[in-house]
Amino acid sequence: GGEGGGVERVRFLSRDSHSAFTAARASLTAPAASLAMQSYIESKGYSWILETEDDGDDEPQRPLLEELEIDVGDIVTKARWALKPPADVGEINDFWGPAAVVMLYAALVVWGQMRVVSWILSLGVFGGGTVWFLARVLGADLTYAHTLGSLGYTTLPLVLARALVPLVGTAGPAGLAVRVVATAWSTLSATSWMRHDGLANKRALLAYPILLYFYFFIAVASGV
Repeated sequence: GGEGGGVERVRFLSRDSHSAFTAARASLTAPAASLAMQSYIESKGYSWILETEDDGDDEPQRPLLEELEIDVGDIVTKARWALKPPADVGEINDFWGPAAVVMLYAALVVWGQMRVVSWILSLGVFGGGTVWFLARVLGADLTYAHTLGSLGYTTLPLVLARALVPLVGTAGPAGLAVRVVATAWSTLSATSWMRHDGLANKRALLAYPILLYFYFFIAVASGV
């Protein structure tokens, strides 16, 4: 029994020593094989395979809002201007703010009439393009982005009206008054936002298509 146990221990130690020797040899030969493979690839002119690009990990990660160029403070300021226009709003090249206002209006409408959302988005793009074209014809040097941004932000009074109409009733005179006031408010704000030297004596001509623009926004929501 003692001799058998000794033989088993010798065999175990032999296997253990062999495993350790194999692992040590592999650890020594792996770097050499890697260097040999690298030298062979470079000698064949394929060194570009081994090149790695700088992922820019050294650059600090910017916040998501900054990556998307969303300035919340600027959007809030312009939303206030939509309700009370200043003397000069400057050039509007904002996308997310006007889109958010129009989508908010669509979200309020979607509760009762899902099918009109596509109409609202189409009116926002193509109706804005029509207003921009007419403004250019009248002599205003306005960009399409400025026109869409101005009309998008000044849709905010319609958003407020849409939130109030269920409270005062849709068919009654109070609901009609809310819609009329909101449409006039949006029209005056948009006309002020799109003020230009070329429209000094033609603002009333531009106000009419803007009025129709917001009227159709109200119409698709109320079914008028």
